[in-house]
Amino acid sequence: MQGNGAPPAGTGRPFLLRADDMVGGVILLFCAAVFAITTTFDEVPAMLSQGIPPTQFPRLLVGVIAFLVVVMMIQARGKEAVEMKRVPTVAFATVGFLALFVAAIDWIGTFAAIFLFCLALPVLWGERRYAWIVVFAVLLPISIYILFSKVLGVRFPAGFFESFTG
Repeated sequence: MQGNGAPPAGTGRPFLLRADDMVGGVILLFCAAVFAITTTFDEVPAMLSQGIPPTQFPRLLVGVIAFLVVVMMIQARGKEAVEMKRVPTVAFATVGFLALFVAAIDWIGTFAAIFLFCLALPVLWGERRYAWIVVFAVLLPISIYILFSKVLGVRFPAGFFESFTG
């Protein structure tokens, strides 16, 4: 964009920052901030490390997110910008519900919180096939437990109630 607010030379239209670029930029900034936070984690000696070390797992996750965001931004190139619609109220309710979920992990434990989250979130989004919701709420925490606890050796917060069981 030229300093006088005119469109780029030869285009005949104003320069617009695409929504994909704005959202992607915000997510990439978030990823950079999270990665910077992981540099403050204590390093665990290799012989004491079980599965993926605490410094590497978040970096791996942030790297995957950043890669997918860059792919999204590249795919958006050359496509016509569309008018953005108002964010539905359920999106804000979902963010609030996710915050409650994270807060509940320390109190009721990871897998109990995941189970309750998997029960409530589909209902919040309007799903009414309750039998499928229950199947989902049972199978997802079991799958997460097997993958992360058994295969990758990641330990999850037990929570207040789970401390009485073992």
